[in-house]
Amino acid sequence: MSSRTWQMIPSSRGMSALYLVAGIILAISAASQLMNEMAVLPLLSGLAAVGLVITAIAGLVRHGSRTPAR
Repeated sequence: MSSRTWQMIPSSRGMSALYLVAGIILAISAASQLMNEMAVLPLLSGLAAVGLVITAIAGLVRHGSRTPAR
């Protein structure tokens, strides 16, 4: 049986950039909602956005994590 690893870091620079843009948009949205009222869902959304941005930056910085271009 072949084992498959679960890879969180995006495999291409384009996907990393897409993750980065999505994370920034989510973070801005969550921050604007948190300024109006303190709620659980915007807080969780903000934490998820920060995680997405960190994952995107790791994908852009780590050269060994991406597959080579064909």
